[in-house]
Amino acid sequence: MELERVASSAPPRPAFPIHLCQPDAGKSCAACCGIYNFKDNSRRAVSERLLRNTVLLQEDKDREDLRCHSDCYRPLDNGLARRFQTVFNCEFVGFLDSERRRVGCLLHPATNGGTDLRSVSFYGKELCDGHFCLSYYYLSEDEQRFVVESIDDWYLYGLVVTDIDLVKGVYQALSDRIGEGVRPSSLQMPEIRKATQSLWRWKLDWPFRPPGTNRFGKYLFEGETYREIRIPYDHWGRRPSPYDRILKALGSRFQSVDDLEAAERKIEGALESYARLYGSNFSEGIL
Repeated sequence: MELERVASSAPPRPAFPIHLCQPDAGKSCAACCGIYNFKDNSRRAVSERLLRNTVLLQEDKDREDLRCHSDCYRPLDNGLARRFQTVFNCEFVGFLDSERRRVGCLLHPATNGGTDLRSVSFYGKELCDGHFCLSYYYLSEDEQRFVVESIDDWYLYGLVVTDIDLVKGVYQALSDRIGEGVRPSSLQMPEIRKATQSLWRWKLDWPFRPPGTNRFGKYLFEGETYREIRIPYDHWGRRPSPYDRILKALGSRFQSVDDLEAAERKIEGALESYARLYGSNFSEGIL
């Protein structure tokens, strides 16, 4: 009875205009399930773990089978391979479609004919069902649409949509450059969509991010603790870069002020090209 009273008094599920977890048939995000929380979170490694779970759990599942899977892979996924020790990596996340375009919970009722199996997971049904990441709350609807409508790759989508600093930094820099908030409808233009995707791909191939397993976004991980990356502007007698938010979100590390200025020029050039492209479509009445 006490549990029933608590449940009945719980706040209603928030109503969000965009479901960032599963926005469409082309991609989805499972970052909260820990898919990137590994020292090796390359596309290959993440895909292999997801495919492992998908294959092993694709047949009819009973609770004993699920417990055996958990006993085998929960310690493995949450052992030495884990990046940040206080974030749990779920062993029940996998591919939801045969094309391997969408990722998510293999225990969810939507993937099991309406049967909810999440009670066997680490967090349980109630916590998983009610969780919404910070991007739901801190990204504006236009910023959310800017990401959702420009990426059709689950791996890149999850990395970008959960990086609030990167999304806000890029969206603001572009909006400042073109003189208005970037219209999500502009992404219907193939060339603008392609230009936007090239900015997001910095998350994968930013040349000023050092190799290693202890950086993720703007954070440095050291065992059980983490701290935000700092760029030593004072050391170089520089004011903070106008692109500081983007630089840190990309995990930048600079050996010299020359490196910093090279990164700024790269961002500046991309913004300028984007503005010209956007402006030409606007002047032609397309936008």
